[in-house]
Amino acid sequence: DEYGDAKLECEEALATAYNLGGVPYTILRVADPVGPGENSLRYWLLHLWTRAHVALTMPLHLHENMTHTEMSLTFTHDIAFAVHRVVEKAMNVTCCPGDVRGEAFNVAAEETPTQRDLYNTVAEAAGVPYIETVVHNSSKAVKLYPDSTRGALVVAKAYRHLSLRPTTLTKALRITARFYERVMITDKFAQQTEVALRKLGKILDEGPRFVEWLRKFYAEKKKTELYDEFDDEDDPEGSDWHIKLPRKRSKKKSEL
Repeated sequence: DEYGDAKLECEEALATAYNLGGVPYTILRVADPVGPGENSLRYWLLHLWTRAHVALTMPLHLHENMTHTEMSLTFTHDIAFAVHRVVEKAMNVTCCPGDVRGEAFNVAAEETPTQRDLYNTVAEAAGVPYIETVVHNSSKAVKLYPDSTRGALVVAKAYRHLSLRPTTLTKALRITARFYERVMITDKFAQQTEVALRKLGKILDEGPRFVEWLRKFYAEKKKTELYDEFDDEDDPEGSDWHIKLPRKRSKKKSEL
């Protein structure tokens, strides 16, 4: 596609400049991102649609040309880990700057779900016992995922050179679902919540009925499941992701 072609041209320009003595670079290629606070709204919209679709008889859409297409997803915390590892190697903290200079790495979960597989995992993360789907053609299907239809990313190179061990998709979506459930019953992201609800109301058939159901559902949930603050350090799953950037070891006087 045009967007992908433009990104490839950027990579080629960087490689050309580097080979002519330009500054070192490292490229991290990410797939469709998911994670707490990821700002495309796509996962948030899918989470809410999954939450309400059975009660409202509004099945999730499967694109007729993509029912068997595998996709890649990238957890935002894994992007942070990959950046951390690139910085470590580039600064020669853990050796081997040559492993990352002038290199490109794919960063994504190892699982490569189809649309139906993804919906099932999203539903499991949200505590929805089952999903209902309907196949539509391209003119009618609401397609939130995948953004790219060129297939899944291979992460073997990042696994080998960055020691990347991607978060399982099940865990990544569970953490993400917990975040958005908290968002819906607190006031901290009230403005963003309204934006998400308005967007859903526009893209789905019977949007106003959908939004009304969500408002009532989360108003009831708010009465019994309150979160006072958003603090990752209080999150037993989110707490795994605090990363300290490396510092070069200072030389002792005897080494000078």
